[in-house]
Amino acid sequence: MNEAISKLIRKHYKQMEGYVSAGMEIPKDEKQIFLNANENPYPLPGLEGLNRYPEPQSLPLLLAMAENYEVEADQIVITRGADEAISILIKVFCDPEKDSIIINPPTFGIYSVDANAMPAGIVKIPLIKEGNNFALDKGNIIKAALDPENNVKLVFICSPNNPTGTSFSHDVIAEICDELEGRAIIVLDETYAEFSKAGSMCGDLDSTPNLVILRTLSKSYAFAGMRVGCFINTDKDFIQLVRTKVLEAYPLTRLSIEAALHVLSPDIKKIAHANIAKILIERKRVQEKLQRSALIKRIYESDANFLLVEMEKAEEFYSFAKNNNVILRDFSSKPDTRGCIRISIGTTGENDRLIELLDMFEAKIRDQQRGG
Repeated sequence: MNEAISKLIRKHYKQMEGYVSAGMEIPKDEKQIFLNANENPYPLPGLEGLNRYPEPQSLPLLLAMAENYEVEADQIVITRGADEAISILIKVFCDPEKDSIIINPPTFGIYSVDANAMPAGIVKIPLIKEGNNFALDKGNIIKAALDPENNVKLVFICSPNNPTGTSFSHDVIAEICDELEGRAIIVLDETYAEFSKAGSMCGDLDSTPNLVILRTLSKSYAFAGMRVGCFINTDKDFIQLVRTKVLEAYPLTRLSIEAALHVLSPDIKKIAHANIAKILIERKRVQEKLQRSALIKRIYESDANFLLVEMEKAEEFYSFAKNNNVILRDFSSKPDTRGCIRISIGTTGENDRLIELLDMFEAKIRDQQRGG
């Protein structure tokens, strides 16, 4: 295990023995008779195969993910979405009530939730606002991570960032990795990478040993309901440690594995990529429509499948849309996104309904003003 990873792992994980499940001992093979896992040998009608435990880390799915992300299969840990990967990484690297993580608000809230659950400290280095865009505060991230009083083990960077939609410079992220090698792990959350012009940093993993990349099938592959994601790092010993000592014995269902293999098959991937292209076209169209409204103050540049929109009467519009069965995400009361609504890009018809409701809401406001 390389020093960029090994010196930061909590000591007991290196020493402890992990649980070896029956599924870990022998790979599944339909030609063999398995009497080793106390499974019920009689499947119920229509549920054939579900009486057997799945492989803890399905080799066919590892190979399919490796091909998809252009990495090696033994550099991947498959998780229940990227959310589980976040929890696992905090668990592996952060000693409770001693170590800390860095986040860059406004950003994905689960990083803080999982840190608080540990509990681990949270050091906040806010994003720098630049007009309709945001940037990482590289200098202060590095300074905070190197401050011995902070005991920072993990730096979470979400790119494209949720909820702002911002993609951050790969060069800047690589510089942060370089400055903090051996001092902190950089966790790059690429949940929305397939929507991004910037793309993924998976090709940079060999030159950044302290970089861990999160990926998921939830967004771009329309697979949120099945909960399949992964994290990737070049240190194969670290990957094996997590697989054997940290993961639950059977983290994925058989149906999730089979469905993920279907999603990553060549024909279905073509459809998924075509749908991504449709979403990006719709994102541009929705942005142009929104900009015509007098209520819209700012639309932040987005490299994802959503828009963060600053508007007058944001909370009231959120409620108005909700009362008309269109559910948005209200960020208007959060300190880093005052007056903002996050709008996910839907189908053309769904987006048209949103624009129609904005027009109706604007007309309602004008009528109220006239009446006043």
